[in-house]
Amino acid sequence: MATAATAAHSTLIPPLFDILNHVIVDKDLEDLTLSGDHMIYTVPSKLRNMDEVAFTPQWISIGPIHFGKEELSEMQKLKCMYFQDFWARFNEEAITIMKEYKGFLESEVQKIKECYAQQKFPGICNEKLVEIVLLDAVFIVEHLLTERQYADECMLTNYVRKGIQRDLLLLENQLPFYVLEELYNKVPASRDFPVCEFLTLALLYFKSLSLYARYSISRYDVVHFLDFVWRCCVPDEQYLNFEELFAEHAILQVNASKLYEAGVSFKCADDSCLVDVTFGTMRPFNGNLLCLGCLPSSCLENFKALLMLPPFKVDNATVTVLKNLMAYEQNRYLETPFITSYVSLWCSLVHTKEDVELLVEKECIIREQVSDKEVVNLVKELSKHVISSKTCYHQVITELTLHTKSGWKKAMGTVMRVYFRDTWRGSSTIVGICVLIFTVVSFYRNIHAIVSKQN
Repeated sequence: MATAATAAHSTLIPPLFDILNHVIVDKDLEDLTLSGDHMIYTVPSKLRNMDEVAFTPQWISIGPIHFGKEELSEMQKLKCMYFQDFWARFNEEAITIMKEYKGFLESEVQKIKECYAQQKFPGICNEKLVEIVLLDAVFIVEHLLTERQYADECMLTNYVRKGIQRDLLLLENQLPFYVLEELYNKVPASRDFPVCEFLTLALLYFKSLSLYARYSISRYDVVHFLDFVWRCCVPDEQYLNFEELFAEHAILQVNASKLYEAGVSFKCADDSCLVDVTFGTMRPFNGNLLCLGCLPSSCLENFKALLMLPPFKVDNATVTVLKNLMAYEQNRYLETPFITSYVSLWCSLVHTKEDVELLVEKECIIREQVSDKEVVNLVKELSKHVISSKTCYHQVITELTLHTKSGWKKAMGTVMRVYFRDTWRGSSTIVGICVLIFTVVSFYRNIHAIVSKQN
């Protein structure tokens, strides 16, 4: 289908110019296709205008899209320093190895260009593109090796290192993964520093992001770093049918505070991947005895209407990564928008400072150096980037909505908040009820005894 469309497109271009001669200004439509095997995309202008900083490298450019920007020119010196360090790893074999790698890039230059949705870069010929990719690949591999080998003695400040890590996960700041892997495979092993697989090295480097993803070295089909992080955040396709998980997009109409008022309990799921969100109540009770869930017993916890959420670390770096992951999904994973679904759910849960306070108390939100109000603003900022017609949380949203509409469960939620808010208050309530029952029974027995004597 795509091949036929492309062929038709190429044959229709000449008459197209004749018919629309006064409308079409740019007649260089050679690379204008609606499909292709791209993996590195450009951010749509409307999306970029919402938050240009989130999609623009602030420290270092990787690849041809942002090459030559004056504000990033200082980091070219760092790339050259890293090139020298990388060169030193090979001793006398360095020249041979680097020539071999450059030859590899020259043979792959057309394939590399096809990886980019924007296949034409003004002022960058094939020879220059090869050199850009060569220098950037050496920088990335040496940077990851240095971070693993000399993390405690790194010459870069922690601020710069975090900035570089952020820039390496921007949608437009990527190199094909196989290009990096080809270079890394040439690095010699040593007794002091055994060489691991490049995927493992990437795992160790990005694990510090604290996205609570299931980083796994089994993800061999990654195409670049941003794709690697996306795959680590979503469930393993090997065990799930992605198409069955998604349904029509639904929005949760109540925030965390309202859910809590309706008797929903929140719990942090540390061992889950980023998008693992579950909601459930134990049958046959189905949340009708919510007040018993706070008592000190693991068995009684099953009475809760429990919403399990993986911890959501809220800071500027995480928000930037999520924005780029969502933009990536809109280009490559339209049918399986896990990250967009995840962000949409959080945007529904967090509306006010009270929502943040509740979720921080339950350890579902981890905030670093940001106030509750700033967390609300960051989540609102994320909500502007949510564009999707599908969600993987349709069942969770439906069950939560039905739960909040139940009058009985709302009443039980009120009882739980007032009399069973925590273990001590719940225990006191139970003791009070027992005392009341004992008093009523004793009163009844005394009255019954008096009446019996009179008779």
